[in-house]
Amino acid sequence: MPNTYFQFKQFRIEQVQSGMKVTTDGCLFGGWVAAEIQKTIEPGRILDIGAGTGLLSLMLAQVTEKTKITALEINEAACKEAKHNFQHSPWKERLQCKHTSLQNFDTGKYDLIICNPPFFKGSQEGANTNKNQAVHSSSLDAEELLDHVIRLLDPNGSLYLLYPEREMETFKQMALTKGLYPIHQVIVRNQKDCSVFRLMNHFQLKEARESISELIIRSSNRKYTKKSWNLLKDYYLEYNNPHV
Repeated sequence: MPNTYFQFKQFRIEQVQSGMKVTTDGCLFGGWVAAEIQKTIEPGRILDIGAGTGLLSLMLAQVTEKTKITALEINEAACKEAKHNFQHSPWKERLQCKHTSLQNFDTGKYDLIICNPPFFKGSQEGANTNKNQAVHSSSLDAEELLDHVIRLLDPNGSLYLLYPEREMETFKQMALTKGLYPIHQVIVRNQKDCSVFRLMNHFQLKEARESISELIIRSSNRKYTKKSWNLLKDYYLEYNNPHV
């Protein structure tokens, strides 16, 4: 996938100034949540925490018709890019990006919250401030995220979260103590015999038995598996098609 563009059906996303990359795990996460949304009643309001260049919001806008999507982004450069991408998308009337922290945000309840949060804690930060805010948890740790999600989530709403394995297990244990329950977990591996790459989880405020599935990104020949490509095909550039 090109470093500067992410192709949607009707336009392409730009990510030039902030240095925040469109990543494969982020794309798969957005594709998975978009697929889950299409199985249920369309949510009225979606909150995207830590929007970056607006990728997840745009993916969800593409599969909804009336949903209002609010994206939060603490980094000024990334927020400007997200606003630019929103304004140049076919769904600009339903998208907004706010340059603010989650801690300072309060505009009612949301039917769906989506978040690909920062996860490096206590590790050395580099010179790129924009990237540091995107990947280091110093600006939003897991417990803060959890508390604010519970504050903003509708009682019948859903949280969709992407984390590495260790961070997700820590978050799940804290969530259970505060009444937020894991509903479904997707184990993501780069290839079949690889260790866990990421976990994608669906949480709700109503207790239920958790189900688990697995997603393998690439086959042994390094091409996308059918399952991963089905999540990406409506968004990736045509020449990324593994069948071309």
